[in-house]
Amino acid sequence: MSSPTFCLRPVWLLLAWVLLNLLQAGLTPVDPDETYYWMYAGRLDWGYFDHPPAVALVVALGRDWLPGALGLRLGTVLVSAATVTAVYQLLDRPQGRDLLLAAALLFAQPFLQVYGFIATPDGPLLLFTALYLLAFRRFLRQPDWGSSLVWGLTMAGVLYTKYHGVLLIAFTVLPHMLYLLRQPAAWLAVVTGALLYVPHLYWQVVHDYPSFRYHLRGRDDAYQLKYTVQYVANQLLIFSPFLLYHYGRAFVQSRPADRFVRSCRWLIVGLLLFFLASTSKGGTEAHWTALLSIPLVYLTYTAARQWSPASRRMLLRLCWITGALLLIGRLALMAPREWLPFPKPFDNAPWVERLQQLTGEQPVIVENSYRISSLYEFYSGRPAWTFTDVAYRNNQYGLWDRDTAYQGRTVWLLGQGNWDSPTAQDFVPAKGMMRLQQVEDFQLAWRVELLPEVDLPQTVRTGQPFPVRILARAPFPLRLESELPLELYAILWYPDGEKVFWKLGPLETATLPADTVTPLYTGTVTIPPGTAPGEVQLAFGLAYRGMPPLRDQSVSLPLRLD
Repeated sequence: MSSPTFCLRPVWLLLAWVLLNLLQAGLTPVDPDETYYWMYAGRLDWGYFDHPPAVALVVALGRDWLPGALGLRLGTVLVSAATVTAVYQLLDRPQGRDLLLAAALLFAQPFLQVYGFIATPDGPLLLFTALYLLAFRRFLRQPDWGSSLVWGLTMAGVLYTKYHGVLLIAFTVLPHMLYLLRQPAAWLAVVTGALLYVPHLYWQVVHDYPSFRYHLRGRDDAYQLKYTVQYVANQLLIFSPFLLYHYGRAFVQSRPADRFVRSCRWLIVGLLLFFLASTSKGGTEAHWTALLSIPLVYLTYTAARQWSPASRRMLLRLCWITGALLLIGRLALMAPREWLPFPKPFDNAPWVERLQQLTGEQPVIVENSYRISSLYEFYSGRPAWTFTDVAYRNNQYGLWDRDTAYQGRTVWLLGQGNWDSPTAQDFVPAKGMMRLQQVEDFQLAWRVELLPEVDLPQTVRTGQPFPVRILARAPFPLRLESELPLELYAILWYPDGEKVFWKLGPLETATLPADTVTPLYTGTVTIPPGTAPGEVQLAFGLAYRGMPPLRDQSVSLPLRLD
């Protein structure tokens, strides 16, 4: 009588995986970043401020015809099913006991579990990592024109998911660079991938390279040992401590003479070392190495097939233990909040309902949180927006123009907890404290362009005034004196991102006419005493009273402080 193991069918396992993820997708509250990508999907484009467009397209697959979280995540569930199918092909369609081993290894991958239902760019990245490795292996085995075109297609696909997909391409190609340079078909693959990526590059050009400037601007934080320790600890944890020995054993026993195996080894080591080196500039995110799940599964599966039955059983046992722990965590995410002895993760619907009861049908404008504004719009179905001052970073909302509909309207302004407004009330979202105030005739100050005219001295000392004249141009009539007055600030930016700002005044006008360059301030700027010396950038910004100044409203002028 045959063992039940041999009765396994790949289609059954895939169906079970899809059903589990569909159930999870519908019953798990959404993460704030998911609603941000849901906003992406409402306006499909060739690019976005933070990411390439793949995640928006995936979310759009279910956004407009299925309700709530299930509609947001349907595309992710389908992408996950495609990823598992691609890995199955990469493992050469295992059957019987080999299929059980492959299924156990996949089930034990935290990233495959999480991105089986959570809608982020990492889901499409995992899919195109598997497809890329399939295409690259085929090319290494048979470098013909057909293999070249498929490989080029997957190159573009990887880059349309996340920008660090370029590291996947680089580290797999590096060990065979001399060989590939002599292959005409390899050049065709590069040209094919580049041509397919042109629409995104054109989008970057038209929008003044927002994504590239954001990601390549670089971090220059002072090194802290905790960055490196956290990175190493995260990598040990997210790939399962139970399986680390088996990963290491498989890596050592893999055959570097095989070109594709060598690429997988280079990819694993290269990506881990790259992000380890990046801890010298600041913190890292655990999921940046998510794509390594695919080559780790491949190398471990390939090596374990040659292990003794006892070693295979131990690996299987540890895989099922890891998978069971992940499944328990997933069940906790689906459980009603009343059943849990701890706060339910991502449980944002209650505070959104409270905010909706306070604000009614009127729009909500959020200071410095694209996550809160997109969460509110997703759960309430009512309009929300966000703006950014110097205490926060830019995001996709700064590239969209729907905000012009809020000019001159009555809105509710949801500021950060340090908003110094005597008429604002405290409001507590999922965590932290914010401040809420109704504002009539709201003025979109971030649409104003400031044009400084200043002849800066070569060096400036604190307390030493120098003259400046600032002009302003608004796309529509804008009132500076209103229920929420606007004030002018000077801003100093240091190379490490630190900033100092202080108020200037009085202003020369209380209103700005539409599309007209208007004098706003004529006077002096004095660097406050105690300001740290060094090379800085001087800029200017308007601020809603009690808040920091808005960012990127003027050019930045280089200045040396003594």
